[in-house]
Amino acid sequence: MKPLIGIIGQMNHSKNELFLDRTHIEKIAEAGGIPAVFNTDASPEEVLEHVDGILLIEGPDVHPYFYGEDPSSAIKFVDTHRDEFEIKLVRAAVERGIPIFGIGRGMQVINVALGGTLYQDISEIPKAIKHDWELKLIGPSQRVHGVRIKMSSKLYGILKDGLDIEGTNEVYVNVNSFHHQAVKRVGEGLKPAAYSVDGLIEAIESAEETETFIIGVQWQPEYLPEMGRLYKAFVEAASEYRARKFELERRKIEVKLREELVEPREPEEEGPTAEPDESHHSLETTDSLHDTTQT
Repeated sequence: MKPLIGIIGQMNHSKNELFLDRTHIEKIAEAGGIPAVFNTDASPEEVLEHVDGILLIEGPDVHPYFYGEDPSSAIKFVDTHRDEFEIKLVRAAVERGIPIFGIGRGMQVINVALGGTLYQDISEIPKAIKHDWELKLIGPSQRVHGVRIKMSSKLYGILKDGLDIEGTNEVYVNVNSFHHQAVKRVGEGLKPAAYSVDGLIEAIESAEETETFIIGVQWQPEYLPEMGRLYKAFVEAASEYRARKFELERRKIEVKLREELVEPREPEEEGPTAEPDESHHSLETTDSLHDTTQT
């Protein structure tokens, strides 16, 4: 059976609407997964009971409260309820070994959930290039700046067959970019996988000692053809998690059945013992008392 991928949608609180870019759903389906959209009314534990992978997508700024800072004037708009929900979701998913893929804000949420911090605005970075391009003005698929992917990264291993490789240690890719916040200090169990020319971290992934699939990218991969491999790798990791989960459940059931089969039955309660008839042999009486026939 195909793995179920949970996507956390965005809320328009003024209209009580849940929405997301349909392209996310299409990309998950193309990669072989079953997309399911959740809002933040359910508990993270309830969501994780059903899904085999988590996709965190774009959205409002992560409130600086969650990484120990007060908001600067550069913060645009926030959804603290979604922040809290997704941060708890990431931490619980990591504990269970559930694959996580973060896009834009989703990458930032992963980083904050695991103890990292953010630049509240890229203007904090000396000589920063432009990252906050207007989606409505340039379109979602326009490549506006380059990133260099570390060839030692998992991200490179996933994308390499679709990239033009010119260097020996790094590979450059042009990407779309619509963000004004960025990873500052990398969270625990994570490492940078790609950078822009100004040194800004453009992708993160799980460190070598972490077996769980965790990848976050700052660009919008759903609009770049070569990034289909990234969705494919994520869905395959979710499928592997699903197989492990059902194998573990099968073993638990087998162990329980064995325990029930070998567990000794409680002896039936007997009534008052009558005086033995002198005509009965003692052996016959003993056999009757120790009848252990089971069905």
